Formats: sequence, structure tokens, C-alpha cells
Amino acid sequence: MNKKTANQYLLNYVNKLDKINDIEFEFEGNIKEIIKDPIKWAESQANRIVKDNIDKYLESKALGKEFWDGIEDRN
Repeated sequence: MNKKTANQYLLNYVNKLDKINDIEFEFEGNIKEIIKDPIKWAESQANRIVKDNIDKYLESKALGKEFWDGIEDRN
């Protein structure tokens, strides 16, 4: 694979990944809840965000495998 082809191959996958990873979320809760136990609140926010976006994670993981398989095939 020449340098130009490799760069284009990488750019194509970066663009696909960028579209997949375009997520939006809003924090939930109130200041009293946060102050009471900030670690518990942050963990619950992180868990919710991951759960709500698991499909994008799996799609990104599949794209990474596809990318790696493509690199291996070209070498």
C-alpha cells in the first residue's frame, strides 16, 4: 500500500468513526443530589450515557475490526 492510499484509507475510517461518535447527552439530577454524593451521581450519569449509546459503541468496535482487517489484507 503506498502512502497516499494508506492516508486515504485511514481518513475514510476516521470520517466514519467521527459520524458514529457524534453523541449528545444531558446531565440529569440536581445540585442537592450532586453534593450529597458526587461520585455516585457521576457514576450513574456515566452508566446511563454508556447504556443509551451502546449501539454506537458496538458499531465503532465493528468498524475498528473492519479497519484492522483491511490493513492486514493490504500487507
